[in-house]
Amino acid sequence: MNITKQNIDAFYGSKNIAVVGASTKTRKFGNDIIKEFVNKNFVVYPVHTSADIIENLKSFKTIAELPSEVDSILISVNKNKTNEIIAEAKQKGIKNIWVQQMSDNAETSNYAADCNLITRQCVLMHMEPVSGMHKFHRSIKKFFGKLPK
Repeated sequence: MNITKQNIDAFYGSKNIAVVGASTKTRKFGNDIIKEFVNKNFVVYPVHTSADIIENLKSFKTIAELPSEVDSILISVNKNKTNEIIAEAKQKGIKNIWVQQMSDNAETSNYAADCNLITRQCVLMHMEPVSGMHKFHRSIKKFFGKLPK
């Protein structure tokens, strides 16, 4: 699967993004990403099986509960759960799917063949403007010609 800048731009073109793998723990990636999306003016919908509120945002227990305006989803979970989540997202009509690096598996691309699927990329490395260590990682990838074009 060849990820392009066009795939990435389409994902970020949405301003209503669900985060599956949202965390109530402030030092976890699933919490950092919510704060980063909010800081960049996205409307964020955390999905967490037991939390009611994450970072002052209403949390949803399932993808089916998400409001209809959600049109992109970030998946950052154990790779054994990813394909089931993709199937639920598609059933909900969400076709912009970013599977955070390390959360995909050998079958992931088959489950999302008819979607705008981004895998093996860090969502923070592509979120403009890029900052912190993600800016450094992005420059390294660019130097070695590994950034999507």
